[in-house]
Amino acid sequence: MGWVMVKKVFIITQDAVVNTTGGAITSFINISNFLSEKYDVYGICYTKEKGEPNLNQNVKFINLYDYYSGLNNFSSAVNHFIKENRPDILLFFFAYLYVDANLAEEFNNIPRILLFRSRPDFYFAVHKNTKNLKDLYINTISQILFPSYYKLLPDYIKDKQVICIPNPTKPALEYVNTSVEHKKIIYLSRIDCWKGHDFLIKAFALIANKYKDWTIDIYGQSQPPQLELQCKELVKSLHLDNQIHFCGITKEPFKTYLNYDFCVFPSYFEGFPNGLSEALSVGLPSIGFKSASGVNELIIDNKNGFLAEETYQDFARKIEILINNRKLRSKFSANAKGLMKKYDCLQIKNTWIDLISNILNNNISSLKSDFTSSACEYELFSIEKLLSMQNINTKFEYRNFAEKLFSLKNYYSNSGKKKILTIIGIKITFKKKIKGKN
Repeated sequence: MGWVMVKKVFIITQDAVVNTTGGAITSFINISNFLSEKYDVYGICYTKEKGEPNLNQNVKFINLYDYYSGLNNFSSAVNHFIKENRPDILLFFFAYLYVDANLAEEFNNIPRILLFRSRPDFYFAVHKNTKNLKDLYINTISQILFPSYYKLLPDYIKDKQVICIPNPTKPALEYVNTSVEHKKIIYLSRIDCWKGHDFLIKAFALIANKYKDWTIDIYGQSQPPQLELQCKELVKSLHLDNQIHFCGITKEPFKTYLNYDFCVFPSYFEGFPNGLSEALSVGLPSIGFKSASGVNELIIDNKNGFLAEETYQDFARKIEILINNRKLRSKFSANAKGLMKKYDCLQIKNTWIDLISNILNNNISSLKSDFTSSACEYELFSIEKLLSMQNINTKFEYRNFAEKLFSLKNYYSNSGKKKILTIIGIKITFKKKIKGKN
């Protein structure tokens, strides 16, 4: 009886994944572990950081920075490792990694999957190097998280194979007990400029005095750390210290959710919001923005929660409805548990295993997906809006000496938009209020 060679799968991820928390590392671990049940899986990164993600023992985690001490760049290390170990398929966890790898032509016969872990058009807007992806897009299939993301891809990707596989949600071992009222609201998500923590604080401030026995607990890692400090200052200025609390990181989100009555999730965009999916899977009604990608896929308005306009008044009104209506919370809770079954972990695992099997067996025709009726019914927040938010509360800095002599730059703060004109080292500031702020 002959030996059967186990196919090699390389999953190449970003350098920061080894010591972070959040959806990216969770997805990397899930997919690696799924595929290791059938394939010889290598989890690969290139970083000076020490540490490893919590992968199962079947996954070989390789930090190319340590593996090749003499190679001082990502591309050289990846190409060397591929040449020496000859994988059967490559998965690039982020599009910019595919560009940075700059694979040698001798590897063009190796199929590769490009994973879009976020809203695709935003991804291309932020990572400027992906403008070169078109020339490198060879023997590649792209994976998106929701069918509606298909229209956000560039044409050269849509002309090739695109498949949709959402993130998995682990089955809940327990569900919220809607007969018990905790008078507590939760937001569990990384604290960054797009997660809307300041918006939530200001919205809740409109109704907080009416519901002094209700609190909001915020969990998550702050990136960068000063954002949490700024939010705490805002809470203090609005005299909400007794009602809004920052609770750090929880390692047991499912158990944490059981102590709350509903979830708020005012993120401006997501790929697949793991924190929200976990909340809904245990039966927590949730509130988010109707224009937030990912959020408006998981929250079905008036079924398992509410989708709100981007106004403090509307968001506060939705919070107030759930505070006052336990019967509605119970109805939304039951619906939430049922609607999340489509993201069952076992189902998603089998989809990934089948995908790899079909590609390796050259059965590409079975991967054809129909995205003709996949449009989202809501207009998403614009890319321009999301990019402008990236600079809110960031220090104004010059990038080079020439800018100190002459430059015209935009600067964003909570009070509005400013244009800063620099002439021979002298800064002149012009203020402009940001439209749409309440």
